Amino acid sequence: MDEIFMAIEKSCKEVALEWSIKEKMMEFDHFLHEHPLNFSDTHSLLKEFLNCSGCGEGLSGLICACSTCYNFFLHKSCAELPREIQNFFHPCPLLLNILNSYTCNACFKEGSGFTYRCVKCDFDMHVKCAQRPTIQSQGDEEELIQHFTHWHPLKLVPPNNHLEVGCAICSKLCFVNASDSSAYGCQDCNFFVHHSCMIDIPRQINHFFHRSCPLVLLTNIPYQCEGCDEASSGLAFRCGKCKFQLDVKCALLPTVESKDVEKIQHPAHKHPLALHESKEFGTEVRCRACGEHCLLDPCFGCSKRSCTFFLHRKCVVGLQPEIHHPFHSLHPLTLLCDLSYQCKVCSEDGLGLAYCCVQCKFQLDVKCTLFPTIESKDADKILHCAHKHPLALCDSKELGDEVQCRACAKSCFAPSFGCTECNFFLHRSCAVEVQEKEIHHPFHPLHALTLSSPLPLPHHKTFQCSSCLGLDDWFLLRYRCAKCDFELHIDCSKPKVTIPDFKYKHHIHYLSYFDNILAPVECNICHEHAQTGFFRCVACAFNIHIYCIHSTPKTIKHERHLHPLTVTKSPFQYEMISAVHANGSNDEFYCDICEKRRYKFESVYYCPECKFIAEVRCVISELLPSLTILEEQSTEKGTVDSENEGSSTIEVTIRNLNDQIAKSKQERKALKKEVEKHREILKSLEEELEQKNWEVRKLKTDCFLYKYHLSLDMKGHENLTKASDDLA
Repeated sequence: MDEIFMAIEKSCKEVALEWSIKEKMMEFDHFLHEHPLNFSDTHSLLKEFLNCSGCGEGLSGLICACSTCYNFFLHKSCAELPREIQNFFHPCPLLLNILNSYTCNACFKEGSGFTYRCVKCDFDMHVKCAQRPTIQSQGDEEELIQHFTHWHPLKLVPPNNHLEVGCAICSKLCFVNASDSSAYGCQDCNFFVHHSCMIDIPRQINHFFHRSCPLVLLTNIPYQCEGCDEASSGLAFRCGKCKFQLDVKCALLPTVESKDVEKIQHPAHKHPLALHESKEFGTEVRCRACGEHCLLDPCFGCSKRSCTFFLHRKCVVGLQPEIHHPFHSLHPLTLLCDLSYQCKVCSEDGLGLAYCCVQCKFQLDVKCTLFPTIESKDADKILHCAHKHPLALCDSKELGDEVQCRACAKSCFAPSFGCTECNFFLHRSCAVEVQEKEIHHPFHPLHALTLSSPLPLPHHKTFQCSSCLGLDDWFLLRYRCAKCDFELHIDCSKPKVTIPDFKYKHHIHYLSYFDNILAPVECNICHEHAQTGFFRCVACAFNIHIYCIHSTPKTIKHERHLHPLTVTKSPFQYEMISAVHANGSNDEFYCDICEKRRYKFESVYYCPECKFIAEVRCVISELLPSLTILEEQSTEKGTVDSENEGSSTIEVTIRNLNDQIAKSKQERKALKKEVEKHREILKSLEEELEQKNWEVRKLKTDCFLYKYHLSLDMKGHENLTKASDDLA
C-alpha cells in the first residue's frame, strides 16, 4: 500500500511539473485557494484515487489543480460556481466556502466540502439546495408557493377540510370552522401556517432583548428560548454570532406600545407578562418599578408562576427600552435587568431594574426615572438632579428673605421648588438651566464633573472656582471632580467665546474668553498680570492677553470716542495721585467707557490727545472679529485653506494623538513591568540586607558575650590567685 501512495505522490509531482511547464499561461486565481490554479486533463492515477476538494466526487475530464500544494483539485464546473448568491431561504448573501463538516439549514442533512454560508448568522446550505429552482408566486393565494418559513413548497389547504393542526407561527388552530382564512402546508413535514401569518412574519427583526445584533428567522432548529426558557425545535429567531435565540411566540409578542392586549413582552423582564386585575393581589405584591402596591391599578405579571415580577400598566408604558433623560443628556440610557447599581440622583444602592449609560456608567433607578422633572408641565412636585429628595413647588410669599436659591444665591421671591427637610431651594428658572447631573467639560477633560453642594468643611466655608478663581459660599451648587479637587461655577460651565489658538502658534488648544476673574494671573507671552478681558486654557493654566495675540489690532476706532485708540501700558503718570495709589489702591483708576474701576496694571486702549482710557473688555466687540473669523491669508503658493481642509487637519491631529496615546500606554505598561521587576529585586535585596543585619547583630552579641565571659574568667583567675596567696 505504501508503494501505491508513493507512486501517487510521484505522479502528482510529475503532473505538477508538466502543468507548470506546458500550461503556465493558463494559471488563474481562485477565491477558495491561496495559490494559483491550472486547468488540465485528469491524469490516470489521479482519476482513480483522488476526489474534488469541493463536491467530494471523483475527478474526471477537465479539472483545476494547485501545482504548489499537490492536494487541491476542483472540477471545472465546481471552479466556475458563483462566489456569492442570494436565496429566498435566508435574508443575507451566501458565500461559497469549503468546510470539513456542517449541517445544511435547508434540508438538515450533514455535509462536507462545498457550502453556501452566511458567517454572521452561522447559516449553511448545500450547493444543490442553494441551486434548487424556486417557485415564483404571482397572486395572493396560489395553489403552490415557496416561502422562507419552510424548505419544501407549501400547498394551499382550503378551510373546509378535517385537519386539526396548529399554525407554526401563532400556534392557533389553522381550521376551526369553514369561514376561517386559508392556510398553506407541507403534509409530508406536518407543517402548516395561516396565510395571514405568512404575510406578517418578518425574516429579520431587531429585538430589545438583544440590541447588539439583528435576529434572523431560521426553520426547524433546536433551540432554548431566551424569553420563556422553553426548549423546542421549529421556527425561531436567532443571532448566529452570539447564539441568542427567541421562539416566534416571544419574538412577536406585543410590546409596550401595543394597546388593549392581554400579554406583552417587556424589556424589564425576560418572560412574557400577562395582564391581571388588581383584585387578584394582596398587599404583599408590589410593582417592581415604582414600589407601590398592586391593589388599585391593573398590572402585568410574569406568566411563570415561579416568578413574582409585576408592573403597573402605567409603569409598563413609562419604562421604555431606551430613554433620553435630562439628568444625562450626553448619551441615551438603556434599561437593564438584574443590575447592581447606585443611583446618581438619590444615591440609593439596589439590585434590579435601572437605566444605565454604557459609555459613562451613569446609573439611574427607575423610581427616579418615572418621577416628573422640571420639563413636566404643571407639576407641583419634581425630582431634580441637584438634590436627592423630591422638590415641591413653594409659594414665594411663604419664604422669607433668608431663603436663598442654591444656584444663584439670590432670595427666593420668584416661583421656586424646595425641600424643606434639607432647606434646599431652587428658583424655577434656575432649575430649568441646571438639568445635568454629570458633564464632560473641556476645562477638565480627564474626568467627568458632578453637580454637588457638599457640607462645609470645619476649616473653611467657601470654595474657589478653578476657572474664574472666584470664591463662593459652600452651599452653592457647582460642578466638581472630587478626585482632582476641581471646582467649577455653574455659570463658568456654560459655553464661552473660544478661538482656535493653534492658528497663532501660541498654544495647541482652543482658548476661552474671560471677562473678569477674581485674582490676576500671569500672561504666558508677556509675563505681565492678566485679570480682565483675556483668553485662557483652563486645563493647561495657559493665559494670554488679547493684545498679545498677533492678529489683534493694536489701534482701533470705537463709537464712544472720536479719535483712534492704541494699546498702551497702564497706569499713566498723571493718574498717580499719591504713593498709595501707585503701590496698591485701585480707587481712582477708571475706564472711561463703563466708568467702573479697572485693574491698573493691565494695558488699555488709549487716546493720548484726550487722555481717554478704555479697558480691553469694553472694546471687545471691536477685537473679536479679528480673532473668531477664520483667517483668509494666502499661503506662498497663493492658495487658501478651506474649512474641509481644516477639518481634515484636525482629524489627522486626533489620529496622531490617539497613536501617541496608544504608544505612551504601551511604554507605561512596559515601565510598570520594569518597576515591578525592580521592586522584586529591591524586596529580595532588602530581605538579604535584613539577613545580614541579623547576622551582624548576632555576631556582635556573641562577641560581646565572649568578651564578658573572658573578663569574668580573668577576674575569677585573679581572685583564685589572690586566695592562694592569702592561704600561703
